[in-house]
Amino acid sequence: MYTYPISESHAAPARHKELDALRGLAAISIVIFHFTINNSGKLLGWEFSYGVTAVDIFFMISGFVIFQSIGNIKNWQDFVVKRFARLYPAFWYCMLITAFVAVLMEPHAVNPSRILANATMAAAYFGMEDLDGSYWTLLVELIFYLWILAIFVSNRLNFIEQIGAVCVLLIVVFHAMRPFYPEFYQFLIRKVQLLNHFPLFFSGILFYQIKCGRHILRNIILLLPTLLASFYLHDKGGTSQYHISFIGHCIAITLFHAVFVLFIFGKLKFLAVKPLLMLGNISYCLYLIHQYVGLQIITKLTADFGVNIYLAIIFTITLCICTATLITRYIEIPGYHLIKNWYSSLRGNIFHQPDNDLAIH
Repeated sequence: MYTYPISESHAAPARHKELDALRGLAAISIVIFHFTINNSGKLLGWEFSYGVTAVDIFFMISGFVIFQSIGNIKNWQDFVVKRFARLYPAFWYCMLITAFVAVLMEPHAVNPSRILANATMAAAYFGMEDLDGSYWTLLVELIFYLWILAIFVSNRLNFIEQIGAVCVLLIVVFHAMRPFYPEFYQFLIRKVQLLNHFPLFFSGILFYQIKCGRHILRNIILLLPTLLASFYLHDKGGTSQYHISFIGHCIAITLFHAVFVLFIFGKLKFLAVKPLLMLGNISYCLYLIHQYVGLQIITKLTADFGVNIYLAIIFTITLCICTATLITRYIEIPGYHLIKNWYSSLRGNIFHQPDNDLAIH
């Protein structure tokens, strides 16, 4: 069996511009999806329902790049600090903007307790609703980080394929046996939503292993049941089940896996163009800021000022992109470097590798 040292080599991993471009495409797809459903969809007469599946490819990208990142981390503290530095400064800023807009539009629905609960990215654990509907994916990501961190701490990253495969099997069994524990099942899928999406993260890990030339045949074989498990979980959690059919979702997930096949064979370099790379660079802030704030703007423009729905959507997308660009430049990046420099002064420089380990974030 081929094994590789996790803690002995810390060479900087290559930055994959194709993944940045895919993030950009996924981010704008989610924005268009949210801006063309419900009331906007009624005005338009159509909706971009398949945009909901862009979250799936975000999860796959996350599996790929987070596994790449943790393989170049010296200790668990480095991983935690880097994740915190990348996620929380921008999130807190975007959340406060959202909270401010919510206070103006729906003051009865906002209070200090809800804001503080949201600040953790785990509002559900405090019995609170997310301020923005997009925040649900952040908790999924956090739980995935805890899962992979536990494997790292236990020094079992060399067995990631076996551990992941067992987890996929247990998750499928857990869902299949739900009639025997309905109350516990409902509780767990609300609190641990990674149970509804884990195969997508695992697919990303398998693709990373294949791209690195590790256990290629075994990982190709593992991709098939992992893909089928993703199909099975269509109606077990997430929002895709409410907007597209089971067959449609299966086709979308299959296409995302095909995209990753093209990526690992170097066939997506044509995506690395400036507009997509720019969107990829701001994708985290764009994701955080667009839904609640953007929908409020569209509603105001169309309902109160009679603006054409197409013009309202174009204006709001442009505004969200500009806002996300400013937050990325003046909050996310400086906040990351501030925490990086503080931590590096305490523990030594751990941030030598390029910042290639963001998916939705």
